[in-house]
Amino acid sequence: MLNIDEPAHRQPKLALLRLGFRPFFLFGALFSLIALALWGSFLTGRLGFAPHGNPLWWHGHEMLFGFVMAIVAGFLLTASQTWTGQKSIKGWPLGALFLLWLSPRILLINNQWGSFEVIALLDLLFAPVTALVLAKQVIAVKQWRNFAFIPILLLLTLANALSYYGVSSQNSLLVSHAFHGATILMVTIVALIGGRVIPFFTDRATQWQRLDNISWLEKLTFVSLIALFIAMLIGQPLPVMICAAIAGIALLVRWSRWGVQSTLKVPLLWSLHLSYLCIPAGLLLIASGAGVSAGLHAMTVGGLGGMILAMMARVSLGHTGRNLLPPKVMPIAFGLILLSTITRVLANLYPEQFIFWLTLALLAWIIAFGAFVLCYAPILLRPRVDGRPG
Repeated sequence: MLNIDEPAHRQPKLALLRLGFRPFFLFGALFSLIALALWGSFLTGRLGFAPHGNPLWWHGHEMLFGFVMAIVAGFLLTASQTWTGQKSIKGWPLGALFLLWLSPRILLINNQWGSFEVIALLDLLFAPVTALVLAKQVIAVKQWRNFAFIPILLLLTLANALSYYGVSSQNSLLVSHAFHGATILMVTIVALIGGRVIPFFTDRATQWQRLDNISWLEKLTFVSLIALFIAMLIGQPLPVMICAAIAGIALLVRWSRWGVQSTLKVPLLWSLHLSYLCIPAGLLLIASGAGVSAGLHAMTVGGLGGMILAMMARVSLGHTGRNLLPPKVMPIAFGLILLSTITRVLANLYPEQFIFWLTLALLAWIIAFGAFVLCYAPILLRPRVDGRPG
């Protein structure tokens, strides 16, 4: 792990603003608790909820472009420093970027808080500004391998814009296509990062030896995911099912070569492996005709939510100079996210028991991410234990 040294007096006094993972991991996780508590209270009739757009749009939008986008930004802004050797954003520029993310999250909660158009503009700036910061680091060292994240962030901006246009024009079909496409883009980011870190971490922490990538399999994985993104935007069921089947099989074969059998005693590893497995499982659910919603929720709750929880738990320790031993409650939290995934999928597959399964899914998520916030807030709010920057 690369750490860029600098004099102590040049580091931001506020530890929260010393590197991108700190504010975005902490407040992204906290926001997911608030968002799902509001959503669950609305669905069960315990809360009169009037966000901008409508509650259904708000839920889908904020979990993707609020919660997941925050964690993606926090990870990329942190990892880019390791990848490129270039100093990442920190201090007041990082604080300004964080506020650019936070402002729409607050304002969208109530349709009386601010102009919808102004909120949309603020929200649509976040991913491109993040992409610009990353691009400067990548271009400085001509590290084109990592440039792939830039167009994905710009495509996410397009999907976000389509979701805003769809809800403002009352075009629910366009909103669905935008959300589905955005989910596949988020999955593509996880597939890119997961393919690098999961086998690397497994090789480093177990007796398993990393296998070389299969070139055609890597190409098939990402070509099929981009094809699925396009099919999702167009909204044609047959191409969606075909692309989902190809991508699901490719991702499953890819994952099977990463040594999951060696990770069962290492929570920071099996949590990554099993969460990643939810992505091909969700894709194959879509391909089987079991329903797009069931498959998407397998990917968003388990694939995105589970991978996010596991990566935050690891990155937050490593980048604050701590040993990679998570708090004792975290393996339970990892298991609860997998439970949340199963019950959320069951809510789609058994609509007559929808509220029951959904309530279990929400509670499992809230307890899991609540455990992360309680355990990791002191870590993220304090300087590194070794005194180094970051």
